[in-house]
Amino acid sequence: MTKSGKRLYQVTDKLMHCFAWLSAGVVGFNFVLLTANVVMRYVFSSPIMGTPEIVAMMMTWVAYSGMAYTLLNGKHMQLEAIYEKLQGRAKNILSLFVYLLATVLFIILMKASFEVFWSSWLIKEESVASVTVYVFIGKCGAFVGWVLLSIQALLMTIYCVLAVVSPDKYEPLDAYHELLDEESVKEFVTEEAMAAASGEAIPEVAMAEEVAEGLPEAEEGGDDK
Repeated sequence: MTKSGKRLYQVTDKLMHCFAWLSAGVVGFNFVLLTANVVMRYVFSSPIMGTPEIVAMMMTWVAYSGMAYTLLNGKHMQLEAIYEKLQGRAKNILSLFVYLLATVLFIILMKASFEVFWSSWLIKEESVASVTVYVFIGKCGAFVGWVLLSIQALLMTIYCVLAVVSPDKYEPLDAYHELLDEESVKEFVTEEAMAAASGEAIPEVAMAEEVAEGLPEAEEGGDDK
């Protein structure tokens, strides 16, 4: 951990947070542009030229800008069935293997995305549209995203190495899951639902059953009319 109490891989928190906000900002920009295009098209019969191409290009920034922030917070999809059963150094070794593999993969994709972006930049690649839309802007977003992911995964790999060497000083990385703990469940589930799920009798229902059992049985049949 650092002197501020943060883990080693959390030193990039502000940087990743900025790119996460960038991703949200691009989403807002696309939303405004699409809304304005619909209004201009159906109200004034004058659509904004190049809107589909611009939105499609900017979606790359939406997808890639926030992925490293998601990795930093451990919110990517994970299978923790085995991971959560491990403890101490064994858990850190598994984390090291996963993040080392991810780092290598991200670096390979970073190199490939840079070659794609650079080739597009050199020829100033444009999309075939009614207005000029430079395709390399979107491809740059993919490259930036893989750079951020590579940096974040590398820091998490280094942290895992330290955790393997000194498991008493470094806590294992947490695995994210959407299952609520017992305290969270109690906030949303009523007493009746909890009792039904556990097989216990609900107090009000049990009392009603006892009262019903104490009533005399109705005579079968009835008076002939």
